[in-house]
Amino acid sequence: MYQQTRGRRRSAQLVYFVAFALVGTTPSYGAECWIASNMKGYSAVSNQNYEFITNGFSQPLYVCFTEDGGTVTGNDVRLVKFGESTLAGYGGNDQGNEVFVTYQIDRERHKLLFTLSRIGTKTIAPILPDIVEAFVGDAVPTSQ
Repeated sequence: MYQQTRGRRRSAQLVYFVAFALVGTTPSYGAECWIASNMKGYSAVSNQNYEFITNGFSQPLYVCFTEDGGTVTGNDVRLVKFGESTLAGYGGNDQGNEVFVTYQIDRERHKLLFTLSRIGTKTIAPILPDIVEAFVGDAVPTSQ
């Protein structure tokens, strides 16, 4: 059974790696990369008075730590590396949009911790609310 599970995990990793490579996300030489999936947690949006609800997303994330920062699929802000396990980023515009995001790898438990808060969203997408999120997902190093 262990071999079957291990084989399925390797197959899933290969599929994710190929998919992300095809869309242009490739790790830098010497990067430590992880595939995270099954992200679950809570979110709260401004148009619902910031009431927390159970939420998550199923699309895998490809997270790479490089010497000078890192990359995450779907992330559009510059990420800075803090310590060995944390990537954080800030972005915004001069009309009041501000976003802060963190990604942290718990190597011992093979988990990705994700937080995001965004205000001023209407300056870039008038129909979208401001939001705060906290999710935890399963993370597998790409070297396994």
